[in-house]
Amino acid sequence: MINKLNLAYFAGGAEFTLEPFSSILESKHSVKIIYTKKLKSAGKVKKKGSNELFILALKKNIETIAIDKLISSEHIEKLKKLKLDFIIVFSFGIILPKEILDIPKYGCINIHTSLLPKWRGASPIQHALLNNEKETGFTFISMNEKLDEGDIIYKERINIENIDNYQTLLYRITKLASNRLIEIIEKLADDKIKIVKQDNSKASYCYKIKKEHTYIKFDNTASRILGQVKAFAPFPGAKFFLKGELIKILEAKVEKESINNEDYGVVVDNSLLISCKKGFIRLIKVQREGKSIMNVKDLLNGWKVKVGLKVNAE
Repeated sequence: MINKLNLAYFAGGAEFTLEPFSSILESKHSVKIIYTKKLKSAGKVKKKGSNELFILALKKNIETIAIDKLISSEHIEKLKKLKLDFIIVFSFGIILPKEILDIPKYGCINIHTSLLPKWRGASPIQHALLNNEKETGFTFISMNEKLDEGDIIYKERINIENIDNYQTLLYRITKLASNRLIEIIEKLADDKIKIVKQDNSKASYCYKIKKEHTYIKFDNTASRILGQVKAFAPFPGAKFFLKGELIKILEAKVEKESINNEDYGVVVDNSLLISCKKGFIRLIKVQREGKSIMNVKDLLNGWKVKVGLKVNAE
């Protein structure tokens, strides 16, 4: 049975990165240091948001370092002195050099939110939803210098439910991975896990989500558009323009998905059913720019939208 392990945790700092951290805190093992992302600022005005991991770690009196780029040689020397067994990495967004990967006794473990080798890259959950997949999961990998190509330590599947969007699916995957984390690193340290190399021939890659990816083009199938709505809900939101105003769709459903439409991107009834190249998308929850999220029924009480109105992708 493995004794107390010395751990470091490297994570971006969003609220969901607290889950693995909490699992570590509740274990018998020791968190020696945390590295997290420094909040970006735009001029003199800081962007919205906060580093939840940084805040909690300070409350727990754990040394926490916020960086924005590469880890310096000074930090490398600091990590070497801690006699680490593992570095746990989750949604960190900074490439770790070989000097870091070689420090811990048992290696650096990355929590990746897909079933590798499928969806290597920055947005695996969004791409599972964009492609209307029925299942996804998480993978623990032993990190190397290549993007998400490390050997597989453990992976587990999870069904994608009809009600899932990015937020709900991220939470479910993260919770499950966090619940498995301590058991897996203990078994790995006890040499009770068979590590498996990834099959690179089965790899697929996902790009970093950019603003232009979130705009809906109705010259597409309704099911594809629904995938886009789910992938970007609740933030940054799938968007289109209605009456010259930017609208985010937070919830929708597909109707008559087998029907081909020559005229698409058109409001076809009084409850915001919009034609797509194939099928129709029924808007359920939306958000006008600068306003609160609301049900379409409430939106239309005070904002008239005529049948036959053309909507725009940009």
